[in-house]
This record gives sequence, C-alpha cells and structure tokens, in this order.
Amino acid sequence: MTRSRRARPGLRPVLVALLAVLGLASCAVRPPAPVPPAESHIVIFHINDTHAKIDAFAKIAAILDAERKTGSEVFFFSAGDIFTGDPVVDRFDPPGRPIVKILERLGLDLLTLGNHEFDYGPDALKDLLARFRTVSANIEAPAGVLPGLEPSAVLKTRDGLRMVVFGLIQVEPGNGLPSAHPDKLRGLQFSEPLARAAGLKRLRDDGEILIGLTHIGYQQDLALARQWPEIDVIVGGHSHTRVDPAENVEGVLVAQAGSDNRFLGRIDLHLRNGRIVGKEGVLIDLARTTAEDAGIKALVAEYQRSPALARIVARAPFEIGGKEALGSLMSDAIRWAHGLDVAFQNNGGIRLNRLPQAITLKDVYTLEPFGNPVVRFDMTPAEIRSLVQSSFERNNAIDLQVSGLSYEVRTDTEKRVREIRLRLPDGSPLAEDRTYSVGLSSYIGSSYTFSHKDPGRSLQTTVADALLGYLESGADLGVYTRDLVRALAERAPGAPRN
Repeated sequence: MTRSRRARPGLRPVLVALLAVLGLASCAVRPPAPVPPAESHIVIFHINDTHAKIDAFAKIAAILDAERKTGSEVFFFSAGDIFTGDPVVDRFDPPGRPIVKILERLGLDLLTLGNHEFDYGPDALKDLLARFRTVSANIEAPAGVLPGLEPSAVLKTRDGLRMVVFGLIQVEPGNGLPSAHPDKLRGLQFSEPLARAAGLKRLRDDGEILIGLTHIGYQQDLALARQWPEIDVIVGGHSHTRVDPAENVEGVLVAQAGSDNRFLGRIDLHLRNGRIVGKEGVLIDLARTTAEDAGIKALVAEYQRSPALARIVARAPFEIGGKEALGSLMSDAIRWAHGLDVAFQNNGGIRLNRLPQAITLKDVYTLEPFGNPVVRFDMTPAEIRSLVQSSFERNNAIDLQVSGLSYEVRTDTEKRVREIRLRLPDGSPLAEDRTYSVGLSSYIGSSYTFSHKDPGRSLQTTVADALLGYLESGADLGVYTRDLVRALAERAPGAPRN
C-alpha cells in the first residue's frame, strides 16, 4: 500500500522561495575560507613530567619571552605530570598552587593530563582544568566531574592556520587505570590509548597541523606514530625520555623532554601555503642557560622560603643513595613504626636518587611525596609470593624492596617466573602454615594484583610519617650503604633487616 502526502495549494512555492532566500542569506554572511600564508613559522615549546620542580621556570620564562619578542608564532605545551615531587608545591595550601600560578604567568597554552595530575584530589584537578585548556581523549567522566576536559582542541595561529591537538593518558595493562592511586580515579573510565587513537583519525581533516600531546611513554609514542603516520608531531611524556634531537618515525616527529624541568623542548614547524615543509625538534639544557625572568625568579624564591621544610630531622654518616638503600630505609621505617613482621616499598614510590648527610623535612617529603597511608595485611608465605610475582611481572624486574625477609625470583630464559624463595633474616624459610603481618603503602595494596584473604586495614599513618619517626628515633643510618648484603649481615640481632 502506497501512502503520499499532498502539498496544500499555494504552500510549496512559498516554502521553496523562503528556503532560497534563507540560503542566499546564509551564503552572504559565511566568512570566506582563510587563504594560507605563503610562508609560516611556528615554534612550540614543551615540558613534561615536571613533578612540581619550579626552580627552572625563571629560565623558561626568559626563553619564551625572548622568542615571543622576535614575532614568532609561539605556543607552550605540557605533556602532563606537573604535580607531585617537590614538597614546596606538594605541601602548599592548597597543594599544587605554586606551579599552577607560575604556569599561568608563563602563558601555558595547552595541557594533557598525566597520571600524577590526580594525586592531589578532585579539588586541585578541577582548579587545574579551570585555569588551562586541557585535552585527553581516552578519559570518560560523568557530567561535572572533570569540567572543561576536551578530547582535542583547535588552536589558531595569527594567520588563521588551524593546529588540531589531541591528548592521551597511559593506562596499566593489568587494571586499565593510569599509574595513580585507584581511590583518586573513582567514577572515571579509561580506554587503551592506541585503541582510542584509532577512532580519532577524522581529526586530520579539521586543520592544517595535527599534533598528539600524549602522556603514554616513548615506546607507545613510537607505536602511535607507526599506527597513524598522518600525525605531524607527537609531544610526549611519562617515560622521562630525553629525545634529542626529536626523532622522525614514519614521517612523524616524536619529541619528549626528559623530566624534572631539566630540559625545555623546542619544535620548529615551517609551512608553505598551509602545508608543513620542514620540522625539527631539540632540547634546551636549562643548566646551561643563564638568562632568567626577574619576576618569575622572585615568585619562585617566595614559594621556596619555608623554614619548616628546612628543619634537619637526622644526620647520616654518608649520603644514602640508590633504590636498594633508600627502599631498605623506607621499608625498615614502615616495619619499625608498626611492629610488623615484613614491609615492602615499591621502586616507583622512591622519588629521590639520594639523601644528603643532613636530612631535612623537605628531603623526607621529596623521597615520599604521595601521602599514601600504610596498610597492614596478614599474609601466608604463598600470598607473599603472589605479591612478589605480581610486582616482578609488571616490568620483568625486581620492583619491591623489603624489610624482615629476603626473596629470590627464579625465571626461565624468557623471564617467566618459575620459583620464588623466601627467607627470614637468619636464613631459615618462612613457616608455610602461619601468617605474617605485612605492611604496604595503600598504592601497592590497591594497584598490585595478588592473593590475600585478609582485606587489609589502614594503619592511619603515611609512609612519610613512618620514615620521619624512624629517622628522628636515632636509627642507625650507617647500615644503608650500597653494599647492603654485607651491611645487613653485620647488623645486631633483633634490628630490622631486609
């Protein structure tokens, strides 16, 4: 059965005429497409994994200002992790505010979120999003949770060229979350970054220049370049990789500027008639830079003045350096503070390379800046082995430093775990039929996949609290040498051991 609708007499011609008039009006007000300039030069400065280090920003400000005064088209990007790593920023009220205010003064154009942007909690993150344009395409949040976060952004040059920039954040293969405390990520959904990038290819048509501003690590950036060679530039972070000069991969310029504000990245894009005809990237060593912006230098000095953080809490006979020595110190402190049988400290939570002989409060909070509470689990030896195996398989390497026992991981030629041996300080094996009290940071307890019947309970103090108490107790710091095997073997019976 065929159905039709008849036009009422006289209506159709009027409607057609009206649409024609509207169409002409629309054409009349539509601005003409901009004609690309014959020659264009764009400079992109970039930082990543700053980790709250603010000392070098006076130098960065001077470099930005000098380039802007030449008349160049200048942009300033951050590839994430501006937070966490310096107590001057971490312990400020509100946390993070010093580096946020400095980046405002420097005119940061665009930011992608790193895993440590979540460390200070939702209020600090919302404040960050309110102040800077921020992109990340593989984060989904309920309405109002991350206001202002965009998958991508279009930045226009003075000549009308469109620079399309998308963001990506890393996720862990095991739990599908960024490397942050899971409690700080509640309510958010994350997708695998390279899979998400495959759905963004339409962005190529939205501008003359396409840039990935990523926090997924150098190896993933290389994979992204091979997967999507139409990208012009990838500005990366997360792996703390110094890429100097920037690397050309399948025609994609891949850049990253190390970490801790030691280097400033510079990318130069040369365009002719709206098409890129040349691109290169280098790193500027800020230790060799002398010019400083006086205003930013004074602001940094104001933030750095904190007599409380300068208080000396302990003196060591020598500098304590290296993951093993520092991790042993931290795990000993956890075990000492709570009277536990065993304690573990993950290498990723050790944020200093060395402690000076005169250890200050600032050093303690720099070594452990996260404020994660200690959690106690009562665990069998089998469950402890499960934890050790999980930690080893994250990077196919020893990850956990330990106090109260020693462990040995035996693998095959392909680094698959075949056996884990646990020993008490006197060399005897653990009793398989009993449980041991084990202390972990809440990050390990929440992020590592391991067997444990005991759900664990918070001991209401942080790792930094335990470390501070241990140092102020007069603990013998002479044992934390690089030759830990010899030093720990010579310890007096009953003292904490690794």
